Amino acid sequence: MHDLLCFERLLSDLSARFIALCPGEIDGAIHDSLARIVSTLGIDRSTLSRVFPLSGRMQVTHSFAAEGIGPAMTNVSAREFAPWSLDMMMANRPVVFERLDDLPPDATVDKETLRSIGLKSHVTMPIIVAGELHGALSFGCVRAERRWPEDLLNRMRLLANVFGSALARKHAQEQLDHAIGFERLASSILASLVLAEPGQSEVAIGIGLRQIGRFMEAERIGLWDRGSGDLMFRAVQRWHADGFAPPSTLGEPPDLPWIMHRLAAGNIVRLPRVSELPPEADGDRAALQASGVRSLLVVPISVPVGVTGALAIASTQRAHEWPEALMPGVSLLAEVFGSLHARDTAERRKLAAEVEAAHWRERLAHLVRVHTAGEMSVALAHEITQPLGAIENYALAARRRAGESAPDMTRVSELLDKVIGQATRAGEVVTRMRDMVQRHELEPKLIDIQRAIAECIGMVKMDCDLRDIEIRLSEASRLPPVIVDEIHLQQVVLNLLRNAMDAIGHGSGERAIGVSVMRNEGDEIQVEVADTGTGIANGDLERIFESFYSTKASGLGVGLAICRKLIEAHGGRLWASHRAGGGALFRFTIPIAVQGD
Repeated sequence: MHDLLCFERLLSDLSARFIALCPGEIDGAIHDSLARIVSTLGIDRSTLSRVFPLSGRMQVTHSFAAEGIGPAMTNVSAREFAPWSLDMMMANRPVVFERLDDLPPDATVDKETLRSIGLKSHVTMPIIVAGELHGALSFGCVRAERRWPEDLLNRMRLLANVFGSALARKHAQEQLDHAIGFERLASSILASLVLAEPGQSEVAIGIGLRQIGRFMEAERIGLWDRGSGDLMFRAVQRWHADGFAPPSTLGEPPDLPWIMHRLAAGNIVRLPRVSELPPEADGDRAALQASGVRSLLVVPISVPVGVTGALAIASTQRAHEWPEALMPGVSLLAEVFGSLHARDTAERRKLAAEVEAAHWRERLAHLVRVHTAGEMSVALAHEITQPLGAIENYALAARRRAGESAPDMTRVSELLDKVIGQATRAGEVVTRMRDMVQRHELEPKLIDIQRAIAECIGMVKMDCDLRDIEIRLSEASRLPPVIVDEIHLQQVVLNLLRNAMDAIGHGSGERAIGVSVMRNEGDEIQVEVADTGTGIANGDLERIFESFYSTKASGLGVGLAICRKLIEAHGGRLWASHRAGGGALFRFTIPIAVQGD
């Protein structure tokens, strides 16, 4: 009873503490918490592990042991050495035994593993995040056996959930940072590919493959092309790290039939460990292992008529989980690599250049949207943190209420309604980002331009607040509609707003952006974006619209060029001038929809 009361106080203390922690403080807090768990329960060791269900690997991320007790194993294949325990955790069931002999007959492999590391009594609580196994919190005794009362086990599960929520926040932030880093790399690679002259494609692609390999810590990358109407893929270009020459077997279709069939169907092949390929892929496994490949990612290159190639990334040194957050960026690069290869092939064969150029303009426009979204990600991450924190607080409160001896279900229902409301709010933030960066075909339609521009201002409002910049919208009343592609229009407005925010920078003067929407004398809607920043040099008022010319040290030099092309494609104009009183003024026009359009 004493242990239970002490652990109850510990649970309440840690629940309150972890709610307010930022991601950078979580690791230290977990280590301190494990030390308190060991001390409070009088056990020998407590560990927190990350579990990868796809590969069955368990990696100890945090551990604390009593004095004189050795450290836990840091990395183990649960599928090989503890299959029963892994199955239990994946079913969201705890692994509990007061003595090794309590384990069931189908846990024979686990029993031998646990005996070899000296565990006599043990509890592992699975950590489930978004319905999937994310990790495990373990409590172990190596010096003596002990009992685990049911009330204590219930509180251990609650504590595992507290740790799981904290780790999920930390993991989400790490994935966001890694994905942002990859998107910035992708922007740089795409810009260099666009600059490549005909005949220089192989050099540009080679540089891009090398940069991807180094970022993803892979030793071999290949760009594959597919023969027309069959499963035949061939490697048209490869990169390998120094000392890791690509063997002839990697990439040859006769050696990888299972993988080739998957690719031809448009499926990504993501293998943390090639040894875990299914039995029907024995030939692929043998070929990859013979070439030294331990982990493989192959992304198909798809066009409306089917799969035309693939991008293959292989590691020979260690297993990679290949995070889901990187897949859109890798797929985008794979498509652009394939398009560049196809463009040069088409040029050599004198195919229709205009169709290919149109595809490239859309891909470059998509690059600008991805780059803009990357710049906005910090503000969006800040914005989404509030509803996520509120969701956690309401959920914890609801769980506490529901666990009372006579729960007030009306109050529990109210708390769950609040969880739903905050989840909807977070989803709206994510939807805005997704709509901005997804691939897009031209879709002109009748829209309210004032509403579309107001939505753009809403998307950057949080970032403006963080930078202490005031943004004001001035609208004329009862403006007629226009016929435009709304995504392209918002891309132009967001690019102008981001440029205005960057121009204001960190100065101490007036910090404001003014946006005006009006009807001009030429039966057009005119939009103006004015800032109080550093302004534009006289000689640059027109040069800033040239491709790959930028006044920003980290700029790509493609944003304003694409914006002008998008506006001109809708029959309008985009130009820049000096703002009276200092700063810059950008204007663009869109023709008013003719009655009957």
